[in-house]
Amino acid sequence: MDRDKIAHAMPAIRQEFETLKQDLREGRVHSATSALFGSCLVWGEELRAIYAGEGRTALSARDPLTRFFVTRYRGMPEPAAIDDASAAARFLMAFTAFPYLDALMDELVIGDHMGYDENGNWLVSRVVAGVCDGARLKVDKGGKGWRFDLMAIYQAKSQAMDSFIGERYGGDFDAFLWRYIADHDLMFDMDRAWRPMVEGGI
Repeated sequence: MDRDKIAHAMPAIRQEFETLKQDLREGRVHSATSALFGSCLVWGEELRAIYAGEGRTALSARDPLTRFFVTRYRGMPEPAAIDDASAAARFLMAFTAFPYLDALMDELVIGDHMGYDENGNWLVSRVVAGVCDGARLKVDKGGKGWRFDLMAIYQAKSQAMDSFIGERYGGDFDAFLWRYIADHDLMFDMDRAWRPMVEGGI
C-alpha cells in the first residue's frame, strides 16, 4: 500500500478506535465485539475452558487479570454463564473485569503506521498519555470497518495489575481479592471461586 493510501486510512483507523473506546465506556458490548479480531478472539475462546475447568493450582499460574476474571465471576451468588457468549464477548468480560485498569485504554490513542506483521495486518504505534510506549497494535480492515487486536493491551493491563498487587499486597492475590470483595460489599463464595465448574477440571 502506498503512502497516500496509508495517509488516507489513518484518520479512519484513529476514529474507529475512539469509537471502540466509547462503546466500551458505555457498555455497548455488541458494537465493541464487532471491532475485534486476531489473537484476542483466540484468547476469548480459551477463556471458556479456563473458566470452566481450572482450579486453584492452574489459575495461580495464570496472569492476574485472567485469574481475577475467573474467580470474580465464579464466586458470585450465581456464577456467570459465559459458555454461550461469543469469544469476543468473553474476551471483553475479562478485559474489563477490573475497571480500575480502564485508564490504560482510555488514555491510549493510535499513533503512526509502522508496517505489517507476518500475516499482513497493519501495525500502528500506541501512544499512552501522550507518550509513544514503543508497542504496536495490530489492525485489520474487516467487512464493516477497521478492527483491532486488543490482546497486547490485555497483557499490559495484566502487568499493571501484577505490579499493583505486588506493591499493595506483597503479591498476595488472595488478600487483594478479599479486599476487593469487602470494599464492594459483595456476596461471594470464595471456595467456589477457586473450584473448577466441571468434573475432572484441574
